[in-house]
Amino acid sequence: MLRSLLGIPALCIALIAEFILIAQLVANTGFNLSTNEWVVAHLLASLLAGIGTAVVLRKLIPGRRIPLIAFFTSISFFIPFIGTAGVWLAVHFGAILANGRHKENVFWQFTSNADLPFAAPINRPVPKLDSRGFMEQLLFDQQTDQLYNKVAATRHIRDSQSAPLLKTAVGHENERIRLVAYQMLDKKINRLNQEILRLESDARVASGTGKSNIHLQIANNYWELLTIEEDEPVARKELLAKAETHASLAISIAPGNINAQFVLGQIYLKQHENEKANQAFMRAVDLGMSKDKVLPYIAEAAFVKRDFKLLQSTIRAIDPAFKSYPPFSQVIEYWA
Repeated sequence: MLRSLLGIPALCIALIAEFILIAQLVANTGFNLSTNEWVVAHLLASLLAGIGTAVVLRKLIPGRRIPLIAFFTSISFFIPFIGTAGVWLAVHFGAILANGRHKENVFWQFTSNADLPFAAPINRPVPKLDSRGFMEQLLFDQQTDQLYNKVAATRHIRDSQSAPLLKTAVGHENERIRLVAYQMLDKKINRLNQEILRLESDARVASGTGKSNIHLQIANNYWELLTIEEDEPVARKELLAKAETHASLAISIAPGNINAQFVLGQIYLKQHENEKANQAFMRAVDLGMSKDKVLPYIAEAAFVKRDFKLLQSTIRAIDPAFKSYPPFSQVIEYWA
């Protein structure tokens, strides 16, 4: 606080000195200084202005002091008087505005698991309206107009995340909410089916890596459809079979297609083919996929097989950064 108060007189003295020097330069009034003396006086005034500005703004602009002093001094020197006042005002108000902007830590999404984005990582402040409460709102919120708008807004959410919400909304007691949820689900299904038809047409004329990636996209679209129709046993089986077919085709065309190996592992996991799933996941790791992305799925396969020793060893091998994300963090805590 004391340093900031000392910086203000330094700035005022520097501005007065700059004004006198400018007056002598323009109107030849004030002290009778030679050219060299004027330059030295101007340099000292600029240095004082740079120190004063850096001291006054030290709380608004974090960082090392010497580079800041050098920066402010150079501007004050090359733009006499106006530089000192202008820089102080611009930086002062700019720093205040920047300091008032929203800040939060950056948390990365490590997997495409639909549950993870609905759970805030540890230490992230939970907003007043949180997506994790959407299901509860559909079940218990009586403000149907607001709820209708929220359901309609799920069109901006990825299919794998919005499908469970819309399926819950289809059973809502309010007719408008049921209708909009049903219409949105129907649109998603039609859009995905049309996309599959288009991609199948493209695959017939493609070749090499491009053809492999097209089949991978088709498999992903069937996977998206699965999130919508998973409750129907016949549809579930058929969609998984089609997704497996296209993921396998992608690998047969380009064995090094790392993402196809990973998707195939997820499909096998859904089909309870745990050994095949592990092979596909490890093949993805061999091809260069991050082990931390694959290990949670290997742990899931171990849990399904009731191989708890493998489950514990797999969890221990996962990077700690991944373990801080609920619901995974709760799983880690349980099996620790």
